[in-house]
Amino acid sequence: MLACQRWLRPQNVNFLRLTLRRLAVNPCTRNISLSVAHSHGASMRAWVINRYGTNDELALTENHPVPSVNYAHEVVVQVHAASLNPLDISMRGGYGAGVLRLRRDPRTLLQRGAEFPLVLGRDVSGVVLECGSGVTHVQAGDEVWASIPPWQQGSFAECVLLNGSDVSLKPEALSHVEAASIPYVAGTAWSALVTTGGLHSENCSKKRILVHGASGGIGTFSIQLLKAWGGHVTATCFKDGVGLVKELGADDVIDCSTIDAASQLRTHQKFDLILDNVGGETESWAMDLLKPWTGAKFVTLVSPLLRNTDSLGLVDGVVQSGMTLHDKAIRSVVKGVFYRWAFYVPDGVALDRVGELVSSGKIRPVVETTYPFSQVPEAFRKVETGQARGKTVITIATEEAESSSSSKHTDAHTPTAVTHDTDVPHTHTAKHTSSPVAEEKTHAAQTHTPSPAMVAAAMAVEGLAVEAVEEGRVETGPALAEESEQPGAQAEAESAEMAQATEAESAEVAAQPAEMAQGTEAESAEMAQATEAESAEVAAQPAEMAQGTEAESAEMAAQAAVGTQMTETVSTQATDGQLPVTPRE
Repeated sequence: MLACQRWLRPQNVNFLRLTLRRLAVNPCTRNISLSVAHSHGASMRAWVINRYGTNDELALTENHPVPSVNYAHEVVVQVHAASLNPLDISMRGGYGAGVLRLRRDPRTLLQRGAEFPLVLGRDVSGVVLECGSGVTHVQAGDEVWASIPPWQQGSFAECVLLNGSDVSLKPEALSHVEAASIPYVAGTAWSALVTTGGLHSENCSKKRILVHGASGGIGTFSIQLLKAWGGHVTATCFKDGVGLVKELGADDVIDCSTIDAASQLRTHQKFDLILDNVGGETESWAMDLLKPWTGAKFVTLVSPLLRNTDSLGLVDGVVQSGMTLHDKAIRSVVKGVFYRWAFYVPDGVALDRVGELVSSGKIRPVVETTYPFSQVPEAFRKVETGQARGKTVITIATEEAESSSSSKHTDAHTPTAVTHDTDVPHTHTAKHTSSPVAEEKTHAAQTHTPSPAMVAAAMAVEGLAVEAVEEGRVETGPALAEESEQPGAQAEAESAEMAQATEAESAEVAAQPAEMAQGTEAESAEMAQATEAESAEVAAQPAEMAQGTEAESAEMAAQAAVGTQMTETVSTQATDGQLPVTPRE
């Protein structure tokens, strides 16, 4: 109570009121912009689709809600770059809509259109804006990369909400454009080769692997991963991708556009694993290229599961797919080989391993073309042709944000594009508009708009001061008077008030040591007097004990003398015969 009353003194209340008022006018901007945006329901730019269909369904909206952290394991990332995958083309047309709707929220399984507006984009490279309390491996301000599962909102937006376990620190050697080309293809290839195929760094050196369809994103990454582990890689692709595939380290390259790939591959030694990125009739001739009865596997990334669920429904599609897989697996076992389907699986730990390989130079990004955020439909049309030679990347962050990270890279905007022909699509460039977070910071810096929290604190202090004056606990001081209407006079008055409050506070603080010193001297004198009294009392106790002992000794001597006299009297009487003597029996 005494401390509360002390702080309710006029000079302290005035000082605190003026300080909070100045903080409200010049708010602190350390990582609170996103929270303020959330409290006001801020929006951001994003490319969305409101129904499944063709490229015409893509729409750029300025009012998509900014995501926020709702659970301890979530992370909000400001997107600097994202890349386009063939899966985005398929999802735009409704591929896997039923299964993905079930994975998002089972309650909306029968509610068609519950997923709209839907943001596409499976890769992201950017900067962490906000972390849940359960995320410890990254923090706000870290540059990260990640792959986004198909059942979550994508990265063709200025911000994206991710699972913390899917996020990994971006290799410092890569720009955001380069980093955005790797995560999703890395996760898919890792699932196919490592999780399903059983390959790893210790057993791959003795394996022969065929990568069918090697010039795309998954193919180019798979070649580099297998070569980093020492495997022998044979690749198939079209003519315009032969040079790229050879440059990435493939031992043998088959041009599918000029010769029959199946007949050409039959002249090679048989393989321990075949990775199929094409589908179609590949299974009809590829199964005979595997080494029988050695554990060889055929792994395809083109399964009919989602196509069956789209056409037959969820239950019938799953049943039909299970029967198909069972039939092909039995037929392959008869031949002494294994047949497997592989799917993308989000794996942040695997992305950490990939980051180590990238940092060591064993894997490099392959970026074919970049597009600005305003030309996402053009990027879709380019990827839709189906003859990719690397990845197509979308740049989303502002030029100012990119330049802030360019201190770690020689050229943060220039992707590592690998080209070998003159007909490479033109790399588009355009000026990007600012993100909602950057716009909010700029607006706050220009207008000095007070934040809601600080305004509330200032109002609370004002109310506390008024209440104290009304109850008579505090006398009104000059700082509580009506302020001048002129800005200059108001500033001078506030400065004078703050100076007076500071001087009063300093005087009070300076007076405290003297009061403490006086109190200490008085306590010392009292303790000295108490010590002397106790010493005198202790000294008097031996004398009293000695006097008592002498008195007791004299009394005992007197009693002894009386006893002696009585004894002598009795003896004399007995001798004279005055006392009778009783004889012994």
